[in-house]
Amino acid sequence: MDVSVIIVNYNTKELTLQSIASVYKYTTGIRFEIIVIDNASLESIIPDIQKLFPLVKIIPNEQNIGFGRANNEGIKIATGEFIFLLNSDAFLTTNSLKVFTEYMTLPENKKVAVCGADLISSSGETMISFGSFPSLTQAFLEIGFFVFIRKYFYQKLAIAIFNYDDKIKKADYITGADAFIRKSVLDETGPFDPDFFLYFEETELSYRIQKAGYFSVIIPSEKIIHLEGFSQIKEDKSFNYTKYAMYAKSRTMFFKKCYGPLSAYISKILYSIKLLVFTIGGKELKKGNMFKKMHIILWS
Repeated sequence: MDVSVIIVNYNTKELTLQSIASVYKYTTGIRFEIIVIDNASLESIIPDIQKLFPLVKIIPNEQNIGFGRANNEGIKIATGEFIFLLNSDAFLTTNSLKVFTEYMTLPENKKVAVCGADLISSSGETMISFGSFPSLTQAFLEIGFFVFIRKYFYQKLAIAIFNYDDKIKKADYITGADAFIRKSVLDETGPFDPDFFLYFEETELSYRIQKAGYFSVIIPSEKIIHLEGFSQIKEDKSFNYTKYAMYAKSRTMFFKKCYGPLSAYISKILYSIKLLVFTIGGKELKKGNMFKKMHIILWS
């Protein structure tokens, strides 16, 4: 088996079926399998998959165990030389799996552990495709000092980066929406850290991969549609505090695991200052209560 495609479904039944269909539609010239992990969705997707795509392997969970842990379940039974993590709201538009496979099997690319495509919206707009590891330097610059090196910051230092040219380039991490990973590297570094429920799980894994001597690249010639956010927790409020808290907690966890407790503490101070500056400047006035968000950051 060349590639094991892993898709985590959480209340995105129709999108997941479309995502599976896109893999079958565009993938030729390689051997692949598809594994779907259902994170206790309210509406069962199993009968539909069994009817429409009988070869797809299904792992049903009794509860929502999060993105990373669900992918780990798929990785355990995967038989492919490569693992392709595909979001349930992401769809292939070309034979990207063959392109990725051929690129990764070139002898000169043996140290490339992860590659990914240029993510686009359904209307063709560029989406976040990769990023740099969070750091205290990045957190400090985000207070507002990034304006002095704006272009460099958004292309080299930002956590979330939109692809900006057509060149294959190194990246600290590839977004988990379309990460094509060498399985032998996962066997060496271990899969996702189960402590992360959502957000920064692919960033922390990529940090371990880089420490092991490998790196990631973005291949802009390949375009994958990503309808970002459809599987995330929704609230009936104008501001999603659940999502905000989940993001802040995972970000702090990344700092603590990768750089230590002191860095994690300093990062919370810096992100709190950023919140204060942006709120005073008017950029955060309509995005939730500042004091509630400050409490979330400091106690995450």
